[in-house]
Amino acid sequence: MEYHSNTDNLDEEGYTRLDFHSRGISQKPIISEKGVTSSSCPPRWILYEKSCYLFRLSLDSWDMSKEKCSLEHSSLLKIDDLRELDFITSQTSLQPYHSFWIGLSRPQAERGWLWEDGSAFSNVFQVPNTVTNKNVFPICAWVHQALIYDQLCNVSSYSICEKELEN
Repeated sequence: MEYHSNTDNLDEEGYTRLDFHSRGISQKPIISEKGVTSSSCPPRWILYEKSCYLFRLSLDSWDMSKEKCSLEHSSLLKIDDLRELDFITSQTSLQPYHSFWIGLSRPQAERGWLWEDGSAFSNVFQVPNTVTNKNVFPICAWVHQALIYDQLCNVSSYSICEKELEN
């Protein structure tokens, strides 16, 4: 319905005409409190570019989070570029008191960081070394607000699952 305050909206008798035609409305995703959801993603998942993201708000270890993502036919988040990192940090900043596991871990001291799929970490961001006991492995990564930190993998935290859109 469209209303114009000028005389273009008046009929011959001076009554206001209502226009019930939709203009410029397309099939757009619904915006939720946590971001953009779409029929392309399952319920509660957020669409960003070519992936769907689930911000799980149950506390689990890194391994259990990985397993729960797998049950959702997804994996823990793999951050591929700075745009995706910006999206993730904008979402996690909505939960400023919580940290979220991502799919990055360091299984042994002599090995570097690896993504859950086995690929090497490409240094899109830095992971500060904050775990005080340098002899404890594996170490996992989580995002808290706008930063990624290392953490003991058995600590309970929220997590982020990711799956690519199906074509």
